Amino acid sequence: MKNTQFISLVVLILIWIGSTHYLIWQIPEKITAKMLAIEYDKVGWMENYVKINKIQKEQIIAWLKQYEAQNGEIQVPQVSNNDTSNVWNKLSLDIAKKVVWENTYILGNQDAEISFVEYSDLECPFCKKLHESGTIEQILKQYDWKVNFIFKQFPLSFHPQAQMEAEATLCVWDIAWLDKYYEFITNVYKNSKTNWRSYDINSLTDLASNMWVDKTKLTACINAWTNKNLVKSQSLEGSSLFGITWTPWNVLINNKTGEWDKLPWAYPFASFKQKIDGLLK
Repeated sequence: MKNTQFISLVVLILIWIGSTHYLIWQIPEKITAKMLAIEYDKVGWMENYVKINKIQKEQIIAWLKQYEAQNGEIQVPQVSNNDTSNVWNKLSLDIAKKVVWENTYILGNQDAEISFVEYSDLECPFCKKLHESGTIEQILKQYDWKVNFIFKQFPLSFHPQAQMEAEATLCVWDIAWLDKYYEFITNVYKNSKTNWRSYDINSLTDLASNMWVDKTKLTACINAWTNKNLVKSQSLEGSSLFGITWTPWNVLINNKTGEWDKLPWAYPFASFKQKIDGLLK
């Protein structure tokens, strides 16, 4: 049954791609050019359009791999003791400090040696899986004062509500601070249907209101696009410093040395443990 569902999904994607190319071939060249010009204009012209399409293609490929992994078609590669990816990158301590402290929301010991920074999308099904797995809580419990956690916004362009949800989350921080910020994130994932259209403003503010966050203030904050630039800044930070292209993208930073390692996807605790232990040595 799982194989049939997966094959059907691939067939639908191939049909969509084939039909798109057929329609473009049938449309007169002038009309095609105008249609493309409209699409280019939406994203700041052709160079950005090409980049976005590349990212979306990578997302689809990654999603298919995750689908296979979740349904037992292939085994998710685990981090082994011979993993050569532990050749760490290094940030200057000034940049590391900026990533950890500027406009961030530290859960756990603020002076921890390691910061676990998740760049995430609130409509991402694999982000939901990570947050519902208990892995983050297990890391904070086992490493206690040695590791803290920071959630940053990285809404993907093809998730229609992700930008609004990212801004709303930062509005919750503005209104109700740290505890409500992480409680809100947990509840958003918990109640998400992972259909990329889980919430509108009303359902999202209702969710926050049930947590005793002022609904009137939150609605006003969202409607004013108060945190649009902050979301953009966090996303740009992730892509420019760590090469982020999809979510969840987990970055582990040693705050004493500036060394960092990454572990994209919703990996289990054991995989994070090896990366963290390596950075603590």
